[in-house]
Amino acid sequence: MCRLLNLFRTRLALRATAAILLIVVILGVIFLALGIYLRTLSVEREQSDRIQELLTTVERTAQVGCFLGDAKLTQEVVDGLLSNDIVSSVTVRVGSGAVLASGSSGSGGPASTAISRVIYSPFDAEDAVCNIKLLPDQQQIDALVNKASLFIALALALQLTGIGICVVLVVVRFVTRPITSISHRLSELEAETGQKLKAPRGNRGDEIGQLVVSVNAMIDNLVQSLGEERRLRLEREIEERRYRAIFDTVDAGLFELDDGGRIRVANPAFRRLFDIPLSHDLTREPLLLASCISEGAPEPSELFEAKAGGRDERQWEVGIGDEALRRWVNLSLSPLGVGRLQGVAQDITARKEASDAAERMAVTDPLTGLGNRRGFERRLAVMSRHHRLYPERRHALLMLDFDHFKQINDTYGHHAGDRVLRRVGGILANLIRQRDYVARLGGDEFVVLLEGCADRDDVERLLMRFMEQLQTPVRMRDGEEVTVGASVGIAMLGLDTDDPQQALQYADMAMYAAKRAGRSTWRFHESGRVADPS
Repeated sequence: MCRLLNLFRTRLALRATAAILLIVVILGVIFLALGIYLRTLSVEREQSDRIQELLTTVERTAQVGCFLGDAKLTQEVVDGLLSNDIVSSVTVRVGSGAVLASGSSGSGGPASTAISRVIYSPFDAEDAVCNIKLLPDQQQIDALVNKASLFIALALALQLTGIGICVVLVVVRFVTRPITSISHRLSELEAETGQKLKAPRGNRGDEIGQLVVSVNAMIDNLVQSLGEERRLRLEREIEERRYRAIFDTVDAGLFELDDGGRIRVANPAFRRLFDIPLSHDLTREPLLLASCISEGAPEPSELFEAKAGGRDERQWEVGIGDEALRRWVNLSLSPLGVGRLQGVAQDITARKEASDAAERMAVTDPLTGLGNRRGFERRLAVMSRHHRLYPERRHALLMLDFDHFKQINDTYGHHAGDRVLRRVGGILANLIRQRDYVARLGGDEFVVLLEGCADRDDVERLLMRFMEQLQTPVRMRDGEEVTVGASVGIAMLGLDTDDPQQALQYADMAMYAAKRAGRSTWRFHESGRVADPS
């Protein structure tokens, strides 16, 4: 059974034959039922017509017998009707209802509908002389119907069977056999060599021939695609060899990351840059990129923000190694595929150091090594932002100007003045905290920012130590000693004003107030007046 079902699933001819036979059986049953029904109606109508013809035949004799009341003649009419096999019984009654003659064939069977005919006088067409009642033999009629139906059934069955066999033969000959032949040829065909199918001799112009044409066109496309694929594969192999040569010998570090930020592939330059041994198999034991970076390592989620944000490339500057031997690397990452990133790592330590040095020079006074005006303005801007975020914190701003500094330059020369300025800058740098800032704005003018300094007493203690150390003479090259004084003005940001630029103006005004007070002293700014230190 299983084998038959398997054949039914795999054989088109078997399925087509089964479908055709099923259709033939269904149509045969329908047509047979319809034929029997129509034939039954036809036979019954024929027998009814025959009985009427019999009655018509004996009607003249019955007229005479009934008119004369001749029972013997009438009985002959009855016997003549009973001689027909389709008549079961006959009864002749006169007008008064009395039976003039009757008879029966004696065959029993199912009841049938009686047929009556009125017999009129041969001399008066309107004078009824008797009535003939004839009962058909339904059993005989049914036998005739069955005989006719059987004949129709046999004829129709033979006809449908012949049609079914012919249709099956046609399907097998003109459909399934050519398709099977094409299938066998196709299974043996070496399409990559360009071999083509040949259409069966009788099917070159029909749908099967068109199928062969379509298959051959597909073979042409396949051969073309295979040729193109071979060419592309060869080009890819050449490109891979070229890429591998560049990948292994280029000075820049090349690498690939997965979606977890792990290094999956890295060239020798990248391994040297990040101190990854060449023997380490990154394919089996990938390293987290962040673990190789000391400063500025991007998070794994940040790595893929480039693609999510529609950007093709992102860059980071990261530090590698200990702080004392810190190296700086520029990482450039771009999407490589789903869940993959490719990157380039370049050592920018020299550029970074040069940039930092240039930045320091831009904000550093070359004479004293302290901050310059640009550095002070940047630091003041930072303090301004900090004060806006934390307005409750106070900061002190000190303006310093040395007393009679011009005389030192005029008397001993500018090199002596420079020596004094370096000495004063060193004193200030040693007195302030690490978070504070001191800068030389130009000439002999200095400024000090004391961050988070809210107590004037702390400022005064700092200035007292400064004034005390300032009294130590500075020895010149010729052995002479020079002592310098300073006038200092102080403004409190957060107390005198909330505007850093205005605080700078207040400190400058307080410094001139200190000069007017006799120099070598300091003054605090207050609204409407400048406070005396005492």
